[in-house]
Amino acid sequence: MKDSELGVVALGGTGLLFELNPKNGTVSECGYVRELTKDSPWKDVNPLIESSSFLTELGIMIFFIRALFFLFNLARLPRFLAELVSTFIVGASGIAQQAWFSRYLLPTANTQALETMASIGLTYYMFLVGLEMNLATLRKIEKKVICNVVAGILVPIVAGAGIYYLIFEWSEEKKSKEPLGALFLGVTLSVTSFPDLARIVSDLKILHTDVGRMALSSAFLHDLVTWIFLIVTMTIMNFDLGNRGSIPSTVIFLLTCFLVVRPVLSSIMPKTTEGNYTDTYIHYIFIGVLVSGFIADACGTHSMVGSFLFGLVMPTSEFVNKVSERLEETVTGILLPFFFITVGMRTDVAILPLRNFKLLAIVALACAVKVLITFLVSRFFGMSRLEGLTLGVLMNTKGISAIILLNLGVDTKALHLQVCVLMVVVYMGMTLMVKPIPYLIYSVANHKKEYVQRTIESITDCSEFRILLCIRGVHNIAGLTNLLSYSNSTKESPIIVFAANLVELVGRATAMMVVHGRKQSSMNNAPGSDNNIEQIIKALEEFELEAHLEPIETLTLVSPYDTMHEDIFNLAEDKRTSLILFPFNKSSNSQSTNLPTNEASSIRKVGQNLMKRTPCSVGLLLDRGMGLLKTTRRADNQQRQGLDVVMIFCGGPDSREALAYSYRMTKCPDVNLHIVRFVPGREAQDMMQAFPEFEEEQSIDDQFVNEFKFRTMCDRSIAFTEKIVNSGNEIVDGLRDLFEELHLYIVGKGEKVIAPFLRGLEWIECEELGPIGDALSTSRFAEGASILVVHKYKG
Repeated sequence: MKDSELGVVALGGTGLLFELNPKNGTVSECGYVRELTKDSPWKDVNPLIESSSFLTELGIMIFFIRALFFLFNLARLPRFLAELVSTFIVGASGIAQQAWFSRYLLPTANTQALETMASIGLTYYMFLVGLEMNLATLRKIEKKVICNVVAGILVPIVAGAGIYYLIFEWSEEKKSKEPLGALFLGVTLSVTSFPDLARIVSDLKILHTDVGRMALSSAFLHDLVTWIFLIVTMTIMNFDLGNRGSIPSTVIFLLTCFLVVRPVLSSIMPKTTEGNYTDTYIHYIFIGVLVSGFIADACGTHSMVGSFLFGLVMPTSEFVNKVSERLEETVTGILLPFFFITVGMRTDVAILPLRNFKLLAIVALACAVKVLITFLVSRFFGMSRLEGLTLGVLMNTKGISAIILLNLGVDTKALHLQVCVLMVVVYMGMTLMVKPIPYLIYSVANHKKEYVQRTIESITDCSEFRILLCIRGVHNIAGLTNLLSYSNSTKESPIIVFAANLVELVGRATAMMVVHGRKQSSMNNAPGSDNNIEQIIKALEEFELEAHLEPIETLTLVSPYDTMHEDIFNLAEDKRTSLILFPFNKSSNSQSTNLPTNEASSIRKVGQNLMKRTPCSVGLLLDRGMGLLKTTRRADNQQRQGLDVVMIFCGGPDSREALAYSYRMTKCPDVNLHIVRFVPGREAQDMMQAFPEFEEEQSIDDQFVNEFKFRTMCDRSIAFTEKIVNSGNEIVDGLRDLFEELHLYIVGKGEKVIAPFLRGLEWIECEELGPIGDALSTSRFAEGASILVVHKYKG
């Protein structure tokens, strides 16, 4: 190494490896070499003993990370904080200080193996980071995002350099100041971790907001700039050390990645989109990560840069998602803890250069710099104070990239170890704020956006009818759009449609919401969407022209199925919709929708969760022919085919909301509506008298139905029938006797319908459809008709 010497001191059958700094005579690193003789393969210790301590320490680190993550998640703190705290607990500031731990669990000979595994872990981690990034996003970067990134980099770099020199002024230990150290500190202070921020924004459910979109775009650009800095810095440093070929070889490597590797991968990937690949392909990718890291290291940069570029140039495809899934748990769960162990071994708070007030002042100053500059930029572009503050706190999100840069600074002698430890403490303070503060701001300021028209009943003849379409694939579009075409959009009461293409978050793919501009179907940036979005946009544009609707805003929502209903909730509230139309898929029908059974089940779960908590009314459409009406009409080239609809009224708020939607459809000349109201007979009424809400609900139902009759008494396309029944079985029998062939059933989910009235329908296969909807979905007489189940917003 530069300005140092390596040596071995023989101690009997063992050896002590040390690094001596001739300037001050200190030993900075050491390790034991045990062998009986120089040429003997036999060791004087059992290698399994060192292996067991090696694995035991890994297990301890994984335990603390997982345990703290579980606890911190309850407190709405990010995962990165759990990893940071674990480094202090397991490292030199915690249990590593104990003599028994150093002797049995972390002998000096194990440090080289730990560093090797840590390097492998970082190499694969950076490959995953590269996979998350889509360079096509750069084409859509807005001016305000660029301004935010430029200000968020330059100002913190200057402030970081100032903090660097301030640390030495306040420190009692006078050490030499390295200009490169000031640059390293400034860059690490300006870093915003894109993967960590993406998960925080997803957890906070603010993907649909201007703050969420701007934060993600800014973090994406920040991360790219960070790794460009790393490439340039490492290359120049190697050049200064005498490696004259580092600059040209690095440039050649970069050009090869983008001009050769990427086109080759782009030609191979389409062949794997239909699952036409084996594990051998995935193993080749794993080997390619190590090879790219080796080449980058040989060129004079860091191995992480090579793996990052290899992930960056890989085109988005189903195969890439599968690779990400395979690596995710192994890298984050097993390999990265090695890195945090090595960080912990050098992070000793006892060597902090500052204490008490001075330490708090440095932490506060470092945290405030980026928040303040981001706040000013956001205010300049018209964002509110709360939005500016939220964005500023989010842009302070640190991750592994910041720790990586700090450790590189120490390894290259640009940063002193004391400064590195201080900055790790600073990052801990930043990370403590980055999730709770935005959560508090949004929970208080946006607890509930006030708008009146959350139900179909609230829509007047002169107000907009705003609908959110949830689309899982091209197969959903025909049925949903055909239903909308019969919903009577007029100039006085236009239908405003927002279409959300739902994409499952896979592996390390980033949760996001992509807004697609008009005539920009090539903007396929959502992971897992492939060419699906192009067909969806085209189909919606054709429907928009045919139905003479206002321009449809199309979005792609990428989120885990478990929390997708919350993103739909926030999007509907942001767009102030009165109805959410969601496609219903039974697992048994998954083949007809081209979905695997488990995926159809997951989508059903989203619908169930949506029914439980929603900002407006919800309609679940079980499409069994609605889409075919449109196809038939085009083939015949005639007037629109009439739609025969039966509305089943069993009482309660859901039935009233379903009747309100049916009433709107009756204004369309092609709709023939038959309303069947089932009234409880004497036997059912005697049982229902025990429920105090029975008379109140029946009175509201009577008033609502009478008003509907009065409004439509001259409309010959509407028929009304009342049937007296005493159980749910009689309702199903009545429907079977009345109707044979029709196109659509509209029914309320059944909220507040008195239980005795639905006797015989207690066993429900699909709870989200309600008793009547579920019975229709399994009845042979209704198997050719679509079913729309309406659930009214509770308020």
